Amino acid sequence: MKKGVSLSIVVAAVAIMMILISSVSVVGSNAISSANFEEYKSEITRVSDEINIFITENNMLPVTNETISINSLGQDFLEQVKENGDLSNKFYVVDVSKLNDYNITKGKGTVSNKDVFLVAENTNNVYYLKGFKYRGDIYFTY
Repeated sequence: MKKGVSLSIVVAAVAIMMILISSVSVVGSNAISSANFEEYKSEITRVSDEINIFITENNMLPVTNETISINSLGQDFLEQVKENGDLSNKFYVVDVSKLNDYNITKGKGTVSNKDVFLVAENTNNVYYLKGFKYRGDIYFTY
């Protein structure tokens, strides 16, 4: 009698391992995507909080002199602005260097590369111009 593992058992074991590996990679990538989205929302919240603190202390917005015409920013952006009731507001580029949170990593670029935060004048709602794509949708605010 021969001792050993038959070829069919090896093939079945390899197939099961491949299924498990592919399942784990899908779950892992979804978890990473979800964590990145949570970090994005957290950063928007931190910027919003810092803007409100700055306004309280200085009686003005922490912005550059640059205003943005929201009509040129695309339909997805306009829809979120409309949902927040900010269509009639002026939008200013936030000067992140005036904020006291050094953990803010986004919003230090330019309008042309879209790495800036915008703040609506009357509501102080904060938007990230580049946005964040998550589960097929793009979010400019939370």
